[in-house]
Amino acid sequence: MKRLPVVVSIAAAVALIAPLFVGHSFVFHIATQALIWGLLAASWDVLGGYTRLISFGHAGFLAIGAYTAALVTLHWGFPLWAGMVMALLMCALVGLCVGFPALRLKGHYLALVSLGFGEMVQLVARNWEKLTGGSFGLHDFKGFPQMVQDPAMQGWVTYLVVVLVCALALVTMVGITRFTSAGNAFRAIREDEVLAQSLGINTTFFKLLAFIVSAAFSGLAGSLYAYQIQLVSPSLSTVGTSALIVGMVIFGGIGTIWGAFLGGVLLYLIMEALRFVGVVYNLVAVGLIMMMFVIFLPRGLAGITWGRGRIQRKDALGAATPAAAGEGVGD
Repeated sequence: MKRLPVVVSIAAAVALIAPLFVGHSFVFHIATQALIWGLLAASWDVLGGYTRLISFGHAGFLAIGAYTAALVTLHWGFPLWAGMVMALLMCALVGLCVGFPALRLKGHYLALVSLGFGEMVQLVARNWEKLTGGSFGLHDFKGFPQMVQDPAMQGWVTYLVVVLVCALALVTMVGITRFTSAGNAFRAIREDEVLAQSLGINTTFFKLLAFIVSAAFSGLAGSLYAYQIQLVSPSLSTVGTSALIVGMVIFGGIGTIWGAFLGGVLLYLIMEALRFVGVVYNLVAVGLIMMMFVIFLPRGLAGITWGRGRIQRKDALGAATPAAAGEGVGD
């Protein structure tokens, strides 16, 4: 009997409730950011995990979502919920425009094109000063802290809003990927695109749908980031950000949504916890952690199952392999 889902659910519930009892503004800030990065990793997993289409440009959608939310709030006075919806829809539209030509490519060619998209977003944000504020970015727009007047309650409210939005987004993504015909099509494309075509699946349509859904929820994560930090700059859309997103998904487990979300949350918390060793050294430490996971847990955190009194891990083919707790396993 597999007990891991129950253990993960209990641990996740405790982790979500814990910041509410601590009540410190710094704890709320870190916990909220961790949830946003978890949502971003989960959104990438819809594309990379379920259709095996690798994108290194998702930082571009993060930035577009953040800029959209900031602009509609700053210049047109939209409420925050409307800014989040606008960010989601804008990134869905951009995902459609970018994905339609880009998905004609495969493998490393698609990765290179997506990488160029992310760099293009950064260049536009840096040089279109009238719209984006240039290198200084956008600021002085409404955010989650302005939802309440009491400074002591701002962290609580921000955290609870982000928890609610992330929960709704995760439920939606899990529903699409697991309980709809689109999810079945995504998995068929991942396993064998030619065979999927021969079975009558419109692979072009479903690949584009996966790209749009992934881009849309990346934009939603960008709007949450903008409304919490209340500063949006071109540095959001960098190669390093996109690489970090992919690393979070690998850390948590590709093709699982919940594993990718958990990987994003935990890896962000690890990075923050290691800041005391220095900016460079903490990145080296995170890199080493990811290397260990790739070697010993190729399916990430989601690849671990809980068997009869023993911890097991799944190999790259998905078969469960027994391993004693704390014992390194290598092939």
